[in-house]
Amino acid sequence: NEMKWWGRLLISFDNLTYWIWFWTSFFWIGFNVYLAIWPAHFHFNNVAMMSFMLAATFLNYALIIANSMRFSIMESVDANEIAFLSMDNIWRANQLFFMVGPIQGFSVITGTKNFINYLLYGQDIGGWAGGDLTQVSIAIVKYWTSMIIIAAIGCWVYLFASNPSVDDYQSRRPGCIIFTFIAMDVLHPCIYLWTVGNKIKDEDMLKMTFLQKFSHPGWWKRKMSVLILNEHVTNVFRFVNPAYMFCLPLLVYYNAYFGVSGGFALVAVGAGH
Repeated sequence: NEMKWWGRLLISFDNLTYWIWFWTSFFWIGFNVYLAIWPAHFHFNNVAMMSFMLAATFLNYALIIANSMRFSIMESVDANEIAFLSMDNIWRANQLFFMVGPIQGFSVITGTKNFINYLLYGQDIGGWAGGDLTQVSIAIVKYWTSMIIIAAIGCWVYLFASNPSVDDYQSRRPGCIIFTFIAMDVLHPCIYLWTVGNKIKDEDMLKMTFLQKFSHPGWWKRKMSVLILNEHVTNVFRFVNPAYMFCLPLLVYYNAYFGVSGGFALVAVGAGH
């Protein structure tokens, strides 16, 4: 009984203080961009780092297994469904980690500004006066995720265009790879936000010439939506995240440069973050 209350206290504490750490998603994105652009050298035992990453991965997935084992055999159907949803939540957790940082930062800055206006000028802060808050939040996430995807592509282009030495290439490539996985995590919500509400229909597309299609934003949105937001691609992306979480420790043994960004990324954005 005592552990139950301690658990509730920890959950309440996390709910009250999680916004303080909104900057961590910015840090991990910036850190991987830094590793992808500038050569960096770290000194550590790759076997020890691999062991640490395997332990972090084990603890992350142990939470999922323990959650599914809580259900009795009589509820095996529900248990299987919940286990599947929990695996899906690994992907969702990573998406949320990198998506909500700007929204939380915007909320903290706006709330602080409004409180200062109330404290110094007695201004009424009982309502929102900055336009449609939903559209503001959508715009923040849409442009933020787009920037991540474009930056991931830019890192690869710069890696090959800068003609690095062999050592520099080995140092910078892990940052590009891990940042690419981050971009893959946010690709689905980015495409959805850009294509939602597209009014073009199949009948309209049949009437358009190739030049009209090529120059029409609605046609591009339609094609991107069909290409990315389908069941098969979604299933691939859903399981790519757990797969690379398991592969990262092995990559550290092959290339120690995966250790710093990959190891701490498992702790920061893993299933139990």
